Amino acid sequence: RNKTTSGAKKFSVTIRGVISPQVHAIPGDDGEFHYSYRTARAGVYFVAVLLDGVDVGGSPFKLTVDPGPTHANGCSAEGPGITGGYTGMETSFVIHARDYYGNARGVGGDVFNISIGGTASARMRVRDNEKGTYTVAYTPEVGGDYFISVQHNGIDIQGSPFTVSSDPMPRAGYLEMYRSLEPDFGQHLQAQMLGNVDRPKELEAKRKKADSKAKAKISQEWELSVKVLTGRNLVAKDTVAEGTYGTTFTHSSDPYVVLRLSGQAKRTTTVEKDLNPTWNEELTLKVTDRMQRLELEVMDEDKDDEDDTMGRCTLSLLDLVEGQPRAVTVKLLDPTHDVAGAPPSSAEEGGAAGGRGKSGVSSMGVDLGEVSLVLTITPAKGSIDSKALR
Repeated sequence: RNKTTSGAKKFSVTIRGVISPQVHAIPGDDGEFHYSYRTARAGVYFVAVLLDGVDVGGSPFKLTVDPGPTHANGCSAEGPGITGGYTGMETSFVIHARDYYGNARGVGGDVFNISIGGTASARMRVRDNEKGTYTVAYTPEVGGDYFISVQHNGIDIQGSPFTVSSDPMPRAGYLEMYRSLEPDFGQHLQAQMLGNVDRPKELEAKRKKADSKAKAKISQEWELSVKVLTGRNLVAKDTVAEGTYGTTFTHSSDPYVVLRLSGQAKRTTTVEKDLNPTWNEELTLKVTDRMQRLELEVMDEDKDDEDDTMGRCTLSLLDLVEGQPRAVTVKLLDPTHDVAGAPPSSAEEGGAAGGRGKSGVSSMGVDLGEVSLVLTITPAKGSIDSKALR
């Protein structure tokens, strides 16, 4: 191949990927051309270089743009530890490390300066989750207002400093806590007051007998109906080069929804090549413990490879009212950046009448679209004896 010394020929350069950045051409001498571009979003990109409408050798080129260094302007925090808590009870929040443009960092090792002041100091511990998130736990010893400052390189992250109120735990909360720690709290307290404390073996025998009677009398089971309606602005996982010379790019996915709960898994059918799919399918799962969260994940079906995740979230079943449908719109997040113990989604909810409002859980990370559902929970037939619950 002979190198030309003329700069008269112009190349066509386009970049496609998470976004399509503008390309700037700088004509050079001796047959060289220089191109520059800038992107604020990390991800996979394809660079197509054409001459007279024909790809040059190796075009389109695939490249990966990694997140930049951690910057306080892109970092944020979430969790109960920055919204409020109870005196003497440990609470926590999670710091999400991101670069200046908000791209989530996938590695640990950052240093955040955290200080807690106000009414009093508080014992604090920090854990590096080694995936771009950091868990901060502390215990307010005295009731009142606390000020939590989170900085990186001397700059406050988004929302910092946070103002948090620590209140005494209500009496009902203490009783519930003691009951959870000691199932026979009431009986044991009464026995102590009467001076008739059972020996440990006798108490354990009574507990097992009571548990067996309770299990025989009540079997708490529900049926959860989930109508998966639509998806909106889902992320494209497939990039296909089309056209005579492979210079036209199509970005799409073949999405389906998977629901998981207590070892069960149900899925919808696949909608091909659609980032705003409509399913309108109803899936039913059995619920034995309403403390467990429903996991929703959107997958991209690949016939020749493993299916790719397009985002996921979890939903609480505690606030569902039996027999009353609840419309919910959940935001999908990148599962590789979830934080253990923190709800990885936000939802817009509406009651049976169709009203809408915010659930109050914040969405962190790259927005991967949203899915609309209708949840309905009903008691399984013959599962609950209301007298046994009193």
